[in-house]
Amino acid sequence: MTHPGDGTVTIELDQRDDGELIGIILAAARRGDVATMARTASEVSEMTRNWATHIPWDDFAALDGADDELARVVADLTEMWEPAHLRNPVDPDEEYALDKNAYDFYRPAGRNLLTRTEDFYDWVQARRRTETWQYSRVLEAAPDSVAQITNDLGRRARGINFNSQDYLSFNTHPGIREAAAKAMHDYGPHSAGSPMVLGNTRISDDLEAALGDLVGLEHVTLFPTGWAAGFGAVVGLVRQSDHILIDRLAHSCLQQGARAATRNVVRYEHLNVEAVRRHLAGIRATDSRNGILVVTDGLFSVDADWPDLVTLQQVCREYDATLLVDVAHDLGSMGPGGTGVLGMQGLLGAVDIVMGAFSKTFCSNGGFVASRSPALKQYVKMFGGSHFFSNALSPVQTAVVREAARIIRSAEGDALRARLFTAIHALRDELTGRGLTCMGEPSPIVPLLIGNEKLARTANRLLFDRGVLAFMVEFPVTPTGSSRFRLQVQAGHRPEEAREAARIIDGALADSRAYLSSAFGSAPR
Repeated sequence: MTHPGDGTVTIELDQRDDGELIGIILAAARRGDVATMARTASEVSEMTRNWATHIPWDDFAALDGADDELARVVADLTEMWEPAHLRNPVDPDEEYALDKNAYDFYRPAGRNLLTRTEDFYDWVQARRRTETWQYSRVLEAAPDSVAQITNDLGRRARGINFNSQDYLSFNTHPGIREAAAKAMHDYGPHSAGSPMVLGNTRISDDLEAALGDLVGLEHVTLFPTGWAAGFGAVVGLVRQSDHILIDRLAHSCLQQGARAATRNVVRYEHLNVEAVRRHLAGIRATDSRNGILVVTDGLFSVDADWPDLVTLQQVCREYDATLLVDVAHDLGSMGPGGTGVLGMQGLLGAVDIVMGAFSKTFCSNGGFVASRSPALKQYVKMFGGSHFFSNALSPVQTAVVREAARIIRSAEGDALRARLFTAIHALRDELTGRGLTCMGEPSPIVPLLIGNEKLARTANRLLFDRGVLAFMVEFPVTPTGSSRFRLQVQAGHRPEEAREAARIIDGALADSRAYLSSAFGSAPR
């Protein structure tokens, strides 16, 4: 491999990222230049030093130039930084692992439901063997802004954590942990029943009131997961003769709820309020009797954008349709006082139905549905099966969410959101400054568009070893050919960590293009 810095260095070191600096150190080690090694090592970021503690960064000047010492440094740095294809031949599984997509296995042939999954499993195994399988990784400690994880082959990595959804870094907040411990002491770990029987506690009632205050809708129903809340709200309200208009990028729980509730489903163009108006006019021209539910996310988690909810609610009222907004990703993390997109658009208490999840900002599983109507609350509790026929949230979970809601509305919550957005802007600015494409608007989700799945998977493999934990999103989350890294920012991320992560991601993408070009004769953009 030709490393940056093999020739004369003409760029100031403080303008180079860690990949370039390590390239200079490698080149210097190969020619026995310990002075350049030591000088350059002083510029390597603290994050990389902490990640690669086995490298004697501060001791390079003490090396005597002996071949065995330098060879060990070269070997360690090469193992840490060089793309694997430059050390090993292309794995025979590599082309199969990179060429296929989950979509290719979505409609398997054969009448035996067990055996027809085997082709998919063979492909998964090929991706696992080539370390291009980004799923089922395991945390070894709390999902902090820097985390240690193990992949499903048992290999460990430590890095800046953009995988976890903990936007305000509540998972390590002492008040949150104290609330969990007190609930455990007072009530035990288990709710021991459906919320329609005896699964709720006094904490559950307090939480419903706190959530109602946050979204401006007093009648709130809790669900065991956010997915259950979205699915339960749709199937609980909509009947077979009713209609659903749903943004084509709305969350899976809402899409699947729509398909389960009625065959009269229209997936409208993303964010297109005028398309909603046209569809509503068409429905009401022939059906004045049945209900219409219009469904959208507040903050869309794959594109990081949001709809014009003011106009959308007005249009719904013109045609006697009901609007449901999913605020899973924005509530608590954005907007004045943590009120999310609803607060940003002046719609607190003004949207027909609001549902959300606790797993992004509120540090727990669980979800809720809120409205102004006590009748709707009782109806959803009775006919939303994922509420009635599920065990209630545990006392520990409800206590955690209640404390999170309290902090969100406090001055501390404002400070945490300010820290969060400082990190968000640092990450987006560094990525776009390097010519990369950040989608959407500044939010806790920073989608970095890649497009080609081969490129995204290979870069993700490198990032695992380079100290950045970034989730690569592809089908079935996005259409084929539109893969991306969904970088989920936390208040605990320091701006310098965010910028360093962006530099490492850029380097991994460049190395992946070089690899794909040399291994397969093509280098996707």
